[in-house]
Amino acid sequence: MVAVPFLPKKRMKRLSETLVRGNNNFDLIRLTAALMVMLGHSYGIQGGEMESMLRFSHLESFGSLAVYAFFMVSGMLVSASFVNQPSIFRFIGLRVLRIWPGAMVCAAFIAFVVGPIFSRSPVLVYFSDAQILHWLFHNALLIDPVGGPLPQLFAENHLKSLVNATVWTLPVELKCYVIVLVAGLLGCIGSRRRTVIVVVLVGLVFAMFANHPPKYLPLGSFFVLPLAYSFYPVPFFLLGMLLYAFRDHVLLDWKPVVALLTVYLALRHSRFDPVFFYPAFIYGLLWLGSAKMLHRLAPKHDYSYGIYLYGFVVQQAVSSLYPAMNSYLSLVIAVPVTVILAALSWHWVEQPCLASFRRRNAPVSGAGTETVGISGT
Repeated sequence: MVAVPFLPKKRMKRLSETLVRGNNNFDLIRLTAALMVMLGHSYGIQGGEMESMLRFSHLESFGSLAVYAFFMVSGMLVSASFVNQPSIFRFIGLRVLRIWPGAMVCAAFIAFVVGPIFSRSPVLVYFSDAQILHWLFHNALLIDPVGGPLPQLFAENHLKSLVNATVWTLPVELKCYVIVLVAGLLGCIGSRRRTVIVVVLVGLVFAMFANHPPKYLPLGSFFVLPLAYSFYPVPFFLLGMLLYAFRDHVLLDWKPVVALLTVYLALRHSRFDPVFFYPAFIYGLLWLGSAKMLHRLAPKHDYSYGIYLYGFVVQQAVSSLYPAMNSYLSLVIAVPVTVILAALSWHWVEQPCLASFRRRNAPVSGAGTETVGISGT
């Protein structure tokens, strides 16, 4: 009999290892999430059947799950970015330049290119409407309320007059960045106990104002449950902060994913299905972020934010041209156009702004370096 040598048990990967730059799939997850947002929106934009994920889960849509993924990954990576930046100024600068330049160019493109082409108003009438400046001001600077209509733009679409509905998450995300900044300045980011205290306190305040929205605080959609969502995105950002704090204690493996999914599927039609749906989604997302087999699919460039910015307006334009087209065929047209716009946004706007800032504010040798990716939204 041939002796079989003892094979050591494979060590489970920790979240802390996954968060190291080049050792995770979070860019791929964000790219997939941005495309999932477009898939989810395609059902409503083309006026077709109920969204398939919503029909399956009776809880969440592709779009809402994608936003939760963005916020949870952002909570982890922005917390890590704060810890790894050599100065508060560099942290704030990177956050500002990751969000605003792309949003400003996108707003200008919609107001001055998409608007005149697809509006029912004559060009001179369109540009003489004061609503354009109001819309541009709020959308370029991401001041609540963002979104809103432009003069006669998409007025005959199934989703009438909605121009760029996805940007409502950006002011919410920026406010989440402020939570990380304040917590970091108080010395809480990086400490497990203090991060728990911050997250619990913020969570309690959030729960209170979610049930009784403040009337006199300029927080806009921060506490508002989005339409067609079963839960709020902000708690997922707070969860990301907790996951970063406990990154050395979070073990990632495929077997708990299978177990959670199996239990969820068994109880999918019972009152207990949310109890397993969200943990399966959260842990499954973390495991996918660590899965080595997906590393080869990692995108070379981060187009996720651009896809998120331009996807909805491109889909509305396609719907304006082909109102009777089914949702899947509309995606065949909308996705390539959106990816081209996202690529232009990344290579001509987002990356140059970030690269210029990094060159001018390079950390002093030995002062610290970034070890994680920068969140897309």
